[in-house]
Amino acid sequence: MPSTFRFLREFLRPSPEAVVAEETTYERNGETLEATLFRPSKVPGPLPGWVTLHGLTYYGRKHPSLERFARALAASGAAVLVPDLPEWRRLSVSPKPTVDTIRSAVLELDGRGITQAGRIGVMGFSFGATQALIAASDPALEGHLAGIAAWGGYGDFRRVTRFMFLGEHELNGRTYRLAPDPYGSWILTGNYVTLLPEHASDDRLAEAVHRLALDAGRQQIMSWDPAMDALKVEERAALNDRQREVFDLIAPPTDRPLTADQRERLRSLVERLIDTAIAHEPLLDPSPYLPRVPVPIFLAHGEGDRLIPWTEMERIRRVLPPERLRRSGITTLFSHSFGERRFPTPALVLEGIRFVRLLRGMVTLI
Repeated sequence: MPSTFRFLREFLRPSPEAVVAEETTYERNGETLEATLFRPSKVPGPLPGWVTLHGLTYYGRKHPSLERFARALAASGAAVLVPDLPEWRRLSVSPKPTVDTIRSAVLELDGRGITQAGRIGVMGFSFGATQALIAASDPALEGHLAGIAAWGGYGDFRRVTRFMFLGEHELNGRTYRLAPDPYGSWILTGNYVTLLPEHASDDRLAEAVHRLALDAGRQQIMSWDPAMDALKVEERAALNDRQREVFDLIAPPTDRPLTADQRERLRSLVERLIDTAIAHEPLLDPSPYLPRVPVPIFLAHGEGDRLIPWTEMERIRRVLPPERLRRSGITTLFSHSFGERRFPTPALVLEGIRFVRLLRGMVTLI
């Protein structure tokens, strides 16, 4: 429990004296990339280690929420390496570099002499959570990787993509509906729409939607915020009529829901986009890898997650090797990947207790 307490204390009330942050580098396939190393200032080594991945976000490892989380994790008594993934800062959906990054970062941290041999975990959020589970089977990590902690990941690319565009998710025959965060649909459209034959020449459309996601990240505002509407108008004006029809399906004004006809056209587009994306990037589909993850696993998800729904954590949990799963839980206190926090009220006391137990499962995984 002391490590969990130290994590919570640093996360809720950061102290500059508790953690040392060092800018450093790591090597990935012959390329030198930046990284940040966080260490507790008063806990002697060698330490357990974590490689923590940033998500598809403009600020990458410098995102304030991630930095706060990494500092808290270090304060719990661990060395935390946060490698830069330049592809993800550009919002490029690039699974292959993730596997290479995890391998390189784990071996880098394990070779620095500040961690306990073979006691390094990988912490992934959102898209990175699923990619961390995929990378766990990399033979080069055997003897180095001690566990995977996955926050807000997905288990079924088809289902999670449908949710991102249409707001529908399902489990055990029951359908749930929630207004999705358009950030995910903007990123996927920007990355893959021009791979569809009918949109092969629509670079301007892809760039317009991609800029919406970049701008939301740069301004650190929610993609569904009406403040995005002015940029939508600006980007839409530069498109031709055919491109505008698709743009209006992907990025309508916040106060103008899609008509029934538009939803059907969007549904058709989404199915073709899914098939094309998987054909182009097979590692988007984690299903062949999840049943053979060779290390202990921690899973967590936000109940109100509008980017990746909580049912995806359940799908991951059900296909993992049962003996590997150490702890899993769904919480109302965080929405997506440690992003938005709900502050305690008397009604949340029991949820707070459950959340602390969940955190303990994460901190003590390795």
